[in-house]
Amino acid sequence: MTPYRTTFRSLVLGGLAAATFLVAAQPAHAQTGRRAMFTEAFRPDIMQRDISLLVTSLQLEEWQRPIMEALLEDYMTSFNTGVEAMKDKMKAAAEAVTQAGAANADQVLARTMEPLNAWRQEKERLGEKFMTDVKSQLGPQQLERWPVFERAVRRERLLPEGELSGESVDLFAMVTRMQPTPAEGEALRGTMTAYEIALDEALRARADRSKQLRPAMEQAMGARDTERQADVQDQLMQSSIAVREVNDRAVDSIAGAFGERGGAFRRMALEAGYPEVFRAHPVMLLMQQARKLGSLTEEQGQQIDALMTEFAGAVDEANMRLLAVVRDDEPKAPRRRLKAAAERRAAGGAGSPGTRPDDPVAMARAERDRMGEPYRARLMAILTPEQQSELPGGPRPDAKQGPSLEAMQEDGEKKIDPAAPGADDKSARAGSRRDLRDRTGKGDMRKAGDDTKQGGGAKAPAGTP
Repeated sequence: MTPYRTTFRSLVLGGLAAATFLVAAQPAHAQTGRRAMFTEAFRPDIMQRDISLLVTSLQLEEWQRPIMEALLEDYMTSFNTGVEAMKDKMKAAAEAVTQAGAANADQVLARTMEPLNAWRQEKERLGEKFMTDVKSQLGPQQLERWPVFERAVRRERLLPEGELSGESVDLFAMVTRMQPTPAEGEALRGTMTAYEIALDEALRARADRSKQLRPAMEQAMGARDTERQADVQDQLMQSSIAVREVNDRAVDSIAGAFGERGGAFRRMALEAGYPEVFRAHPVMLLMQQARKLGSLTEEQGQQIDALMTEFAGAVDEANMRLLAVVRDDEPKAPRRRLKAAAERRAAGGAGSPGTRPDDPVAMARAERDRMGEPYRARLMAILTPEQQSELPGGPRPDAKQGPSLEAMQEDGEKKIDPAAPGADDKSARAGSRRDLRDRTGKGDMRKAGDDTKQGGGAKAPAGTP
């Protein structure tokens, strides 16, 4: 028996249903498209946090809220009962196939998918019933606002399922963090409505496409046909690109509506959507540390300030080059991963994913890091040997060069004080990375019935566009 079949069979006999549930609870950004196609079966279409959406979107009366909460409680009870029953049926189906002597992984997968597909239909029925029950409690004016509520719920449920950078960024949350003035709010009104509708259309198209392609993906997985899986993945990726493009266009239009504060919004939105692109450059962190030194003369401080401004512009250009590479290359990654996994299986599990020698994203990142070296050298020329030794990872006074990039990476982010004179308050990105992932919808580990809302966010480093 091949290693693949041994692994699959042991997974089934050890409790396929529970294992599938754990897969479904993984962060959306860590899933391949084929896994993401299955997660929706384990995720309720409405959650406790959506009560607030009901209240605000439909402008509910106080007496209506307890009714909505009771309807939601009934829905969640039915949903959780259905999930548990479905998992038991999947496990029983797998055991029945194997006990009958059918050790073929294709047969096991086919039989265990039957309860899952049946549950998907029941789950859809439960969601429709909940919505019908809610609508029956609304007045005429509240019913007119129903489309607003539906879009808000779909956005909460579908936006975090994106796989690409920029696809899951919550621009509504970004706008809220900006605390628009009344004038800005009026300027944003039409822009946000247009964005809301465009995003809803793209999210629905992505969900519909996933549903259409689900049978093809299941067949390809059952046949262990990597090439067919990759073809389906490419089709799914086109829907993800469409969502990302809606968000990217909205960043520009919303920034325009903010007027003078548009640049600040753009920086924050790009940092939230593309955190691995717009991270603080280690040389900028070093400059900020140097600017804090109490032994600096006034002339040295002015020189470092000028150098930081110049370097921020260079980082802007490097970030935009890296952003273009990420946007182009990231959609191709799932096919590469499938191909690499197939090659490792063919080689008996030998080898590891690793980084491709010709990886364009890795090369662009390396170029971005290298472009800081001349600026680091110029910074060291401004400082005395004694001042250099005060920096994180700095040399002894008799050394001839400043701290290495490795030392800056290790010590700079850990010790930077964004409140210091001359420091960039957005360099605190590293300390709030977890909140940023939550705000953008990535890292969402909620299970069925557990809908704790997470928030927070991070700001962009100096010099981001």
